Amino acid sequence: MENKEKTLEQLAAAQLKVQQYEHKIQLLQNRKKHLEKKADRQRTHHLCNMGGAIQSISKEADSLTKVEFYALMEQIFALTAVQELVAEAIQNHGMGGDC
Repeated sequence: MENKEKTLEQLAAAQLKVQQYEHKIQLLQNRKKHLEKKADRQRTHHLCNMGGAIQSISKEADSLTKVEFYALMEQIFALTAVQELVAEAIQNHGMGGDC
């Protein structure tokens, strides 16, 4: 009988450990979701700021459809002068400028 009781105690302890690990897994999954949502919100905020900057510089672009706007952006960013300006901005990024 003593052996059976010891085995039952070990089983209960093992089941408790399983529950604890399952709880820890759930906490980690929740944390991962939270961090992913935070990153998505930050990206959305950044994109809205970028779009707002374009809109404030060129109010006329507001009347374009999404397709027309993307086509315009592709044409603008295909220009050599613009590519050089972007490369220069990237190179200067982090050298004391605002993010």
